[in-house]
Amino acid sequence: MGGPTTSVTHHLHLPPRYPPMKASMMPSLLVCLLACVVFVVGAPYPITKTYGVSQLQLQQGKTYTLYQYEGTAVVTYFWLTGTWNNGAGDSASQMNFTVYVDGATRPTYQFTPNQLIGVGFNDLTAPWGSDMMGRDSSLGGIYSHMRIPFFKSIRYDVALPHDAPASSILFWQIRVTENYPIVVSGVTLPPQTRLVQYNFQSVNLTRLEFIDFVSTSNAGAIYMHFFQSESSTANFMEGCYRAYYGGSQNQSLVSTGFEDYYQSAYYFAAGPYRQPGVGATVVQMGASLTRISGYKVHDTDPFFFDKGGFRLQWRNGDTQDPNTGQKCMDSNGPAVGNPQASTITSMTWVYEW
Repeated sequence: MGGPTTSVTHHLHLPPRYPPMKASMMPSLLVCLLACVVFVVGAPYPITKTYGVSQLQLQQGKTYTLYQYEGTAVVTYFWLTGTWNNGAGDSASQMNFTVYVDGATRPTYQFTPNQLIGVGFNDLTAPWGSDMMGRDSSLGGIYSHMRIPFFKSIRYDVALPHDAPASSILFWQIRVTENYPIVVSGVTLPPQTRLVQYNFQSVNLTRLEFIDFVSTSNAGAIYMHFFQSESSTANFMEGCYRAYYGGSQNQSLVSTGFEDYYQSAYYFAAGPYRQPGVGATVVQMGASLTRISGYKVHDTDPFFFDKGGFRLQWRNGDTQDPNTGQKCMDSNGPAVGNPQASTITSMTWVYEW
């Protein structure tokens, strides 16, 4: 209804937003422009350095230093593939990696490549992937673009699992980039940011037991959470994720159930899926055993927190308020369903500063 809005503004006589520039201001403006040009031209640009080794032979019982780098940079690419020498197929997903950052004598990170990309129970489904991670071959082709900053040095060690065949062949590539910012959800993180791994391997949880996946006094942003669980019933999935901010004991619900956190519903009713930011990589539900693994990348769904005490918590099964029927609000209420003991593995990657 009516003509275009521009026909109205033609009749408005607005004062200029800025006063006219005086000739006396020109020298100052010129100095400013020259300074800006010098800053841009002199700014350090990213420099990528790439490394790789083909046909590295690994033997059972030995640890190999795969890669070392001295300096300040960010790991921007990690890829590998490998097969057992006895012809048993993929070996890359099961290898044990240990990473030491900035001269640490104890491991900074520990993972298998499958866990790094959010896959549990040695599932070999391929191909699948996103911009940040995936698997492009049933015989490896595992890649990750997780940004790992370091300030002095980084070292990657690799070893075969103890229950694996005697030897394996390995191909790998790693790229590091200097002068490269860490960006999460479009936000450039502070220059002192470090990537922290909260790692729980094969932890046995009793019925309705709580576990803190993250606990820190720093400010930060959760980047990725990987989780796998197996139990005799599926009711562990009633467990809610909770967050606690500023050292408070008052919970904030992150999800209204386990599968809800992974953007699914009703015990992963559609089965397994692998999407760019979230996935349920294994969904196996039987009469006496349920196995679930999944990942959530908090990029398009940012998860920042401030200093003063932060916790990310989950419960093995959960309860409901007997008066309102609401779940996860009354920790002493009756259990939802019949949750039993679970064995869980969790890996949460958090940028902290």
